[in-house]
Amino acid sequence: MADPDARNVNRAPTEGGEHGKYGGNEGADGYKIEIASVKGLIAPLEESVVGARAVKNGQEKLTAYLQHCGAPELLESGKAFLKEWGFGMGELADHADAVVERLYEAIAGYMLADLMRIKDFWPSDENMAKLPSGAAGTWSWEHVGAPEMEKRPEDTALSKFARKLQSEYGDQS
Repeated sequence: MADPDARNVNRAPTEGGEHGKYGGNEGADGYKIEIASVKGLIAPLEESVVGARAVKNGQEKLTAYLQHCGAPELLESGKAFLKEWGFGMGELADHADAVVERLYEAIAGYMLADLMRIKDFWPSDENMAKLPSGAAGTWSWEHVGAPEMEKRPEDTALSKFARKLQSEYGDQS
């Protein structure tokens, strides 16, 4: 006969003491740290988007300050600079909006993973697609079993860069 809790092998332990349904209370904090760190990124990005859009949409106001500069060459070069700068800031705002949307998706993924007590979750495209959606998906997770989440890559570009810096500038005391 199959183990009745085998479907829960990919779920994190619940708070419930030593004899809880899924084990002890290890991992009881879930993904609070990940959620907080992602939330910490969103506010500055959203403020930057507002500033970038203000530059893009407020070019007339900015060029009005150049009207009394006294040199026509300076006026024309200032207008050209503000036009290009406004375009670039608009593009930056559009891309930052996309990043903010993905960060909100990551928070939602972490929150769902926390509620469902999913082990080894990180918001990759593959893992986000494995999360249950709707009543049927939740029923399937609870009665059939949870799929195994992809592990976070051990060797990321950031970790390679950090190792390189540590080897170059290691303890030089």
